[in-house]
Amino acid sequence: MEPNEHVEGATAAVINSVLEHLYELGVQPGWRHGMSLEGRLSSGILTVDAGAGVHEFPAVGTAIVSPAELTLLPHDETTILLTRHITTGRAESLAGRGWGGYADSTGNASLCAPGMVIGVTGKRDTGAGKAPPATPFTRAGLPVTFALLMADEQGGRPRQRELAGSSGASIGTVNRVIRALRERNPPMLDESNQVLRSAALEDEWVAAHSTLQPRVWPKERFTSDIWKDPSDLIPAQLSDGALLGSELAAAHLGAPIRPSGALVHLPPEARGPRPAGRLSAEAASAERTTVR
Repeated sequence: MEPNEHVEGATAAVINSVLEHLYELGVQPGWRHGMSLEGRLSSGILTVDAGAGVHEFPAVGTAIVSPAELTLLPHDETTILLTRHITTGRAESLAGRGWGGYADSTGNASLCAPGMVIGVTGKRDTGAGKAPPATPFTRAGLPVTFALLMADEQGGRPRQRELAGSSGASIGTVNRVIRALRERNPPMLDESNQVLRSAALEDEWVAAHSTLQPRVWPKERFTSDIWKDPSDLIPAQLSDGALLGSELAAAHLGAPIRPSGALVHLPPEARGPRPAGRLSAEAASAERTTVR
């Protein structure tokens, strides 16, 4: 039941624990490793033999997953998330974002296949004393994480009270964020509050911040007889000042997602006359297309 040797650290521990809990349910689980990303994320195949044949689930294993990653990680309705404790709220978020199920290191699981249903809920995380891994990327924690990143750019090692003053957060929130970043595997913060992996921390901060922003719908909408898919806008020649937003920008930067909508931001001074019934770079302030 051991995961592939290419799986590292906390992710390997999570996958091992998931397999052990599934084994305790009377099934034969297995893990077939696919690929790793920065040692923190591992994709592969979770196999489960409940006595009537082996079921295979594409899976992503990670010790920590942010709300933004629930959307951005490549998955479909058959993909299983293997991670640490899944709360009831997180399980609902997974279902709402199109995941096929989950299994966590505390024994909770939701796996469905023809002739097999595994459902375990109510198991609690026994890691007493540890800060929730997502603390630095919650609405309360994001300002503290941002303050740490700003201090890192200036070569500083801020104290907790300095972070509280610059972020506007309470000392309690600052301490929880710091503890969570130090408990990451590998750590993102050392004992002197120096950021150890600034690029990775910045990427997670940006993803979480974008997810928590209220959605602002465009004031103007246009249809297009030319662009039928959101991705059609990526190679298009847009006006000066035009910026791609939403899922399309993430895809343009290499995120492994298929955009379901396109948002184009254009400053008022760059907008010209609108051709009727056609979306153009000069006419559009924003365009959103739903692909079914």
